[in-house]
Amino acid sequence: MKATTRSAVFLLCASLSALATDLTLTMTGTGKGHAGEQTQYWSAKFMRINNGGNQMDTMVDFEQGVSYNIDHKKKLIQRIGWDDLEASMKAMSEKMEAMSEKMKDLPPSVQKMMGGGDTTVTVEEQGSETILGRKCRRWKVTMGSTILESSHDPSLKPPVPLTSYKRFLRLQQTTGQMGPRAAGMLKVGEEMAKIQGVALKTHTVLPMVGEVTSVATAIKEGPIPASTFTLPEGYKVEDTGKKMRESLAKGR
Repeated sequence: MKATTRSAVFLLCASLSALATDLTLTMTGTGKGHAGEQTQYWSAKFMRINNGGNQMDTMVDFEQGVSYNIDHKKKLIQRIGWDDLEASMKAMSEKMEAMSEKMKDLPPSVQKMMGGGDTTVTVEEQGSETILGRKCRRWKVTMGSTILESSHDPSLKPPVPLTSYKRFLRLQQTTGQMGPRAAGMLKVGEEMAKIQGVALKTHTVLPMVGEVTSVATAIKEGPIPASTFTLPEGYKVEDTGKKMRESLAKGR
């Protein structure tokens, strides 16, 4: 009976994924490194964001569990495997626990300078707003001075597998983060993964970076050419995830 139930659930999830169609979102961004028009492409296997303003694209392979940062100026592709990222976060968490014991008797101001401090994450639902005629639910996730506000359309489903999508959201915030901040941002990612639907508006406040905003200006549903998700040829490929994992394993 249990096996039959599991099979039924699997088939239902597969059917729901099959019903989701490819999505193309046009976004307008403001803030350091995010100004200008961005285009998000979503298929059953990939998600890609093309940012013509800074010539920095990102791509996610949900099937393989890999994220890519594509720097067109440097002709460089940084590959980050999710397994490597999760292993790095685990090693970082263990180091932070040991560091916290050594830092607990220091003044809060000194702890903050050393990268410690409060990593408590709070989540608030803040009503709703309409974007492009779609009713969105507004959320605010806070960790210290870091604030992530987003407006999600719960009726707009990403066509990618749900399990892979949630894993991606959980790890997304930690990419490029190191030290105590990485462990805290992992908690932020875990909360973001609980929010349903696609974000049509985001507003982020990051220490030392400032405010970044992105708002959807157009939504298109329909097939996306496979070539959209092809990595550029002739670029140097750097396995950033592997390097991060090896560096932490060596105790650096």
